[in-house]
Amino acid sequence: MENEDIPTLEMDPESGSMNNDSDFTDDDSADEQQMDQGEPTTCLFCTQVLKCIELALEHLKTEHNINFAQLKAKFHMDQYSFIKLINYIRAEANVTPEMLNSANEELWKDEKYLKPQDYEPWLSYDYDELQAEENTGKPLNETDLKLLVQTLLQKVKLQQTQLEQASQDVAVMRQGFQRLLEKDDTNKENGLRCVSSVSVKADSSYFDSYAHFGIHHEMLSDTVRTTSYRDALLKNKEFVNGKHVLDVGCGTSVLSIFASQAGAEKVVGIDNSDIIYNAMDIVKKNNIENVTLVKGRLEETNLPIEKFDIIISEWMGYFLLFEGMLDSVIHARDNHLKENGILLPNRCTMSIVGYGNDSLFNQHVTFWNDVYGLDMSTMKKDVLHEPLIDIVDPKYILTDSNCIADLNLMTVNLNYSNFNYNFELKCSKTGNLSSFVGYFDNYFDLPVPVMFGTSPNDKPTHWKQVVFFLEKPQNVQEGDVVKGIIQCKRSSKSARSLDIVIEVFNKKYTYYLD
Repeated sequence: MENEDIPTLEMDPESGSMNNDSDFTDDDSADEQQMDQGEPTTCLFCTQVLKCIELALEHLKTEHNINFAQLKAKFHMDQYSFIKLINYIRAEANVTPEMLNSANEELWKDEKYLKPQDYEPWLSYDYDELQAEENTGKPLNETDLKLLVQTLLQKVKLQQTQLEQASQDVAVMRQGFQRLLEKDDTNKENGLRCVSSVSVKADSSYFDSYAHFGIHHEMLSDTVRTTSYRDALLKNKEFVNGKHVLDVGCGTSVLSIFASQAGAEKVVGIDNSDIIYNAMDIVKKNNIENVTLVKGRLEETNLPIEKFDIIISEWMGYFLLFEGMLDSVIHARDNHLKENGILLPNRCTMSIVGYGNDSLFNQHVTFWNDVYGLDMSTMKKDVLHEPLIDIVDPKYILTDSNCIADLNLMTVNLNYSNFNYNFELKCSKTGNLSSFVGYFDNYFDLPVPVMFGTSPNDKPTHWKQVVFFLEKPQNVQEGDVVKGIIQCKRSSKSARSLDIVIEVFNKKYTYYLD
């Protein structure tokens, strides 16, 4: 029961008695009295208007020989059956009492009769209150008896089917609940906070962000991203042909369609964003018959196919791990991937380089020293916590790169975002090192391998690069080795965010990617 259903009780300061916050008035009593008297009801077979529906029912029996109680017993009618009957009589001009009495089946079965033309009391009456009349002594004829037996058998069969389905649903729910309990216990033991531990309601803002068309335009316009996934599928048609494919976070369904074009037998795409409804239209518009799209968060949704040969997903966020969508891919792998199946992509790496663009540093950090003649340098402390997402010019790279993480998606666990790396960046030129730049690479290890990168030297993507500014630029010489530690961990505030710490040049810098 919701709290709004419970009236508030307050003490009357003068009388000392309890008062309900609902004010009962004479108007309310009049309304109740009017309700007790019923509503004027027009007969179903003539123009006479009766004062209430009870009188209208009696009028049907005495004047038109139509007994709703007998019809209810004969056809085992429920409330919906009566609503369809009323709408059937109103919609079909030639319906007569004789037709109803002589019918051996419900002439009003069609679901279209659930839609009323106009409101009338017949549609709101509680027909469950109709009681079968006492046996008048007139025995059922053979036709009515056969109809009654047939109807009862059908009803029993339907109830058995519903019972079996309910039993199966309960079994599936028990298995799912057990998996969630086991996962929750494992996560608690490991001290992990993951996406599946966040309620759907609390996580709704994440999925709502993907309901906007702009973000899908940006991703689809990213030719590096989209053509790489397309090439991984279409250049490996022999590998994909005849397989079942799951597309996790399918968005507009473009990857699902690529999988279908590559020869997949069945493709299932799932997304919890409302963009899925547009995706359904896209699939229909393009006459793709073997793609099924499902709305829901993967961790709480039953899929039409239990196991898949290939699971594909474009799950990567800024600095690869932002958004935590890899959690859902791992869930898909552990619960829906066949024994010899594969994830696409199946491997990802994360890297950093030393970077020294004085103009970029002045634009984003030194800027606060003088803003229209005002000293706003107190802002810099907080500004430095926030990494810059931007496409950087590769000519300002000062060091070789270090790969700080290499993720095998076939084996990685939910602790993937928590790691440390001792980096040693050899300087390739002299300059002022003012930041570190992070990026990632993706690999599709297939018969025809495909990969794409997001480094400053690669063709730009919508992921850009992540710039971690230092408080002050540090002069480095060609041949120097910049040593430090980078620590990445999942944010304690949000399962989809990252906290990154870099210790270098005898200082510790903390960055929040959220």
